[in-house]
Amino acid sequence: MSDHAEQFVGTLFRVLAEREHGDVSAALLDAYRTNAETDRNELAQQLLSDIVTVFDAHMETRAEVDVLVTAVERLLERYGTIIEATPVAICIVDDDGRIELWNDGAESAFGWADSEIQQQPYTRLCAAPGEGKQFLSRLEAGERLDGIETRHRRRDGGVLDVRLWAAPFRPSTEEFGGAAFVISDISEQKRREQRLAVLNRVLRHNIRNEVTVAQGHLEMLAEETTAETEHVRTIQTHLDRIIELSEAARRAEQLEADTETTELDIADLLADRIDHLRDTHQSVDIDATVPESAPVLGHELLPYALDTLLDNAIEHNDDPKRIEVAVTADSEETRVRIADNGPGLPPMERQVLTAEAETQLSHSTGVGLWLARWIVRNSEGTITVGDGPLGGTAITIRLRSQPQERTADLQSI
Repeated sequence: MSDHAEQFVGTLFRVLAEREHGDVSAALLDAYRTNAETDRNELAQQLLSDIVTVFDAHMETRAEVDVLVTAVERLLERYGTIIEATPVAICIVDDDGRIELWNDGAESAFGWADSEIQQQPYTRLCAAPGEGKQFLSRLEAGERLDGIETRHRRRDGGVLDVRLWAAPFRPSTEEFGGAAFVISDISEQKRREQRLAVLNRVLRHNIRNEVTVAQGHLEMLAEETTAETEHVRTIQTHLDRIIELSEAARRAEQLEADTETTELDIADLLADRIDHLRDTHQSVDIDATVPESAPVLGHELLPYALDTLLDNAIEHNDDPKRIEVAVTADSEETRVRIADNGPGLPPMERQVLTAEAETQLSHSTGVGLWLARWIVRNSEGTITVGDGPLGGTAITIRLRSQPQERTADLQSI
C-alpha cells in the first residue's frame, strides 16, 4: 500500500472509532486480511474500492459522507500545518505551472503575499530567462529536481541565490498534475563563501610575497655568516611551514569548490611516491606491496592525502625507521594500509583523523591531516587508525574499487 493510502486509511479508522462504527472497522479489517498478499500498489487500489463497498453495506449515506469528509479534512489540516510551519519556501503549481499554494516561508523569502502570487506563473520567480520553463518541462517528463542551485527574484526587485527541490504530481491518469517546490534561500551562505574565497586568495598571495622577501634576506644573512647557525635553520623551518599552510589553504579551497570524483590508479600514485621517498629518505626502510594496477574512485587531490600520510609516518617514527605500505583490493573495495614502527600517532593527530566532528587545530601537521581526511571523505572513502604490524601506527584508507579488465598480481616495489 502506498504511503498516502496508508495515511488516509489510518485516519479513516480513527474517525470510525470516534463515531463508534465498530462493525465497519471490523469489515474493513477482514477485507485487508483477505488481500494481504496482494502487490502493495494493487492493495491500495483494492482497499480503497473495498471502503466504498463496505460503507455502502453498513452505513447510511449521510454517515458515510461525514466519516469520509472528516478524514480528508484532518489530513489536509495536518499537511497544511506542516507546510505553513516550515521555515523554507514551499509552493505548489498546477499542470499549467501556475502557483496554487504559497506558504509563509515563501512570502518571507520572496516578499509576495499569497493573494498577490496566486495563479501567477512560477516562471515569474526565475531570474535566468527560460530556466523556469526548463524546470517545468523536466517535471512534466517525470523527473525530480534535487538540490539545484539557481537564482529567484524577490518582489522588491532583488535576486536571491536559492537551492530547490521539486517533484511532479502524478494522478491516476498518469498525466502531469502539477508539482511541489521546496526552495531554500542560500544567499547569505553564498556571500560568506565568496568573502572567504577572496580573503583566502588575498592572504595566500600576501603571505607568499612576504615569505619570499624573508627567505631572500635569510639567504643573504646565511651567506654572510661563516657557519650556519641554529637560528638560521629554525627561521627557515618556520618559513617553510608558513608556505605549507598557504598551500593547505589553497587545497582546502579547491576541495570545497570541486567535489567531483574521478578514476585514479592508486597503485601508480603510490609507486611514484614511494620512489621519491626512497630517494629523499634513504635511511628509511620502505617495504611496499601493491598490485600492478588498482583503479579507484577518488578526488583529484587524493595524491596530496597520500603524501601527507606517508610523510607523517616518517616524521612520527624512531630510528631505524621502517614503513610498510600494503594495498589489497576486491571488486568492491580497495584498502591502502600505511604502517610504521614509531611510538604511535600523537593524540592530536589521531583525533584529527578519527573524530566524528571537526577538531580544533593547533599546528600545521593537524591541518595536513585534516585535509587528508576531507579528501578521503570527498573520495567517498573512509580512514581509520589502529595498531600496525611493525609495532607502531597503521592508517588504513578504504576506497571504492573501479572495474578493470583483469586483477593484477601483487608485486613488491
